[in-house]
Amino acid sequence: MKASVYDLFYKYWAPWDAVGVRGDLKTLLASGRVDPKRYRRSVDLGCGSGANVVYLAAKGFDSYGIDFSPVGLAKAHERADDAEVDCTFIQGDLTAGSIDGLDGVFDFLIDFGTLDDLRGPNRRAVVATINRLSRPGSVFLEWCFYGPVEDLPLFSLNGPSRVFMSAEKAQRRFAPTLVPGEVEELFGDRWEIEPFSANPARHQAAFLLTKKA
Repeated sequence: MKASVYDLFYKYWAPWDAVGVRGDLKTLLASGRVDPKRYRRSVDLGCGSGANVVYLAAKGFDSYGIDFSPVGLAKAHERADDAEVDCTFIQGDLTAGSIDGLDGVFDFLIDFGTLDDLRGPNRRAVVATINRLSRPGSVFLEWCFYGPVEDLPLFSLNGPSRVFMSAEKAQRRFAPTLVPGEVEELFGDRWEIEPFSANPARHQAAFLLTKKA
C-alpha cells in the first residue's frame, strides 16, 4: 500500500497501533539475549507511531525508527516527547537502495509486519535493506503473518485472508504472509535463523536471526 493509505490509517485508526509495544520484543529483552551494552544501536523497520522505538530508547538503546508515513512519524515524535526519551525517526522507503539521513549499521533490528505486507520484488528489496543495515553478529527479530496460503481464512478483519486474491496473487511469491520455507529462502545465505514464537491459530510467527560472519 502507498504511504497515503497508511497516513489515513494513522490519522483515524490503525488496528495494529493499539497493540503498543510488541510482546515478542519484551520477551526477548527480558531473556537477556539482547541488551543495550552489547547491541547498542537499534532500528525498527516500519516503526509506525513508534511504540517499539520509544520502548527501546527507554531501555538504553540508541534507538531509531524508519517509516514512510509522515502522519505515523508525527505520532512517534509525540510519543517520544511524552516519554521524555531521545529517539531518531526517519521518513524513508525501505525498498529503496538508500535512505536519506540514515548512516551506518545497526546491532539490533526489528520488523513487526512490514516484510509480509510487501509483494514480489519489494519484499526482496527490503531484505537487501536489512542486509545493508546490519553487520556480522547483528540480531534481527522478524515478526510476520506466517503459514500456507491455503490455510488462510476466506475473510478476516484482524489478519491475512484469501478474499480479493487473484489467482496470480495466490501464488507463493505474492502470498499475504511469509510461507513455510520463505524465511530460509530470503535470509538463509547470510543469517542463522531460529524460531522464536508461533501462533498457528492466528497465522503468526516470529523468528530470531543472527547475521553470519
